[in-house]
Amino acid sequence: MNPFVSGVRSSAMLAAVLMLCAGSACALPGPWDPARSEALAGWVWAAPLAFDLPGARLRMRRFRAPMAPAEAARRLTRAGESRFDRLQFSGTVLSLSGVHEGRHWLAQLRPDDEGGAGTIGLLSSLGPDDRREIGFDPDELVPAGARAVLRASSRLAGGAGLLASYLCPGPYPRVAAAVRRALWDRLWRPAAAPGQASGSAKDAVAPVAGEWVRPDGARLTVHLHPRAGAVALTFWHRPKEAS
Repeated sequence: MNPFVSGVRSSAMLAAVLMLCAGSACALPGPWDPARSEALAGWVWAAPLAFDLPGARLRMRRFRAPMAPAEAARRLTRAGESRFDRLQFSGTVLSLSGVHEGRHWLAQLRPDDEGGAGTIGLLSSLGPDDRREIGFDPDELVPAGARAVLRASSRLAGGAGLLASYLCPGPYPRVAAAVRRALWDRLWRPAAAPGQASGSAKDAVAPVAGEWVRPDGARLTVHLHPRAGAVALTFWHRPKEAS
């Protein structure tokens, strides 16, 4: 793989995690919930999160354990029975993984001031009928020749949020101008700054990167990052209920 494209993809994946984890929390259904395991009593769990990737659904939950990562991994392995059967170290990060009843389990643990901390995730297959309706097509906003890098949707209470990243060939001014035209053609307008009325003359020259809104209340965050001979473009769309 081209190292440049790989770097863009890695940055996009990091942005996806940060943005999606900022969305609404979702329940973590399934046959086993580690937060309810008696063997893990005393662990502190954050609210569960879930989001959809192409062909797969990822559920994840962060935690803190009152012990070092090695001991936490042993307890998690025992509590999970046969769900974790692989162990790997990468620096100070300890990873557990395994497949159980067609679902892939992954846990990452690292040292923390009070013992250990980490994330546990459950990856399962996702059919076309299981995906939530987005109602937003980011392909309509990208310039010609753009290549999709990442597409992921979070499961929000009022619908579904979507994050999509592209690698767009050409200089920044040309890519930004094309995105601006596409946004205005589809009734997106710059979000009004505090103390500024929407629809003011400043809207026409507002930066492309930033917050955009539609009359139906939907919101869109646009990020553009210039690269060598290209622009990394990312959209984060939320329905009205998630804004």
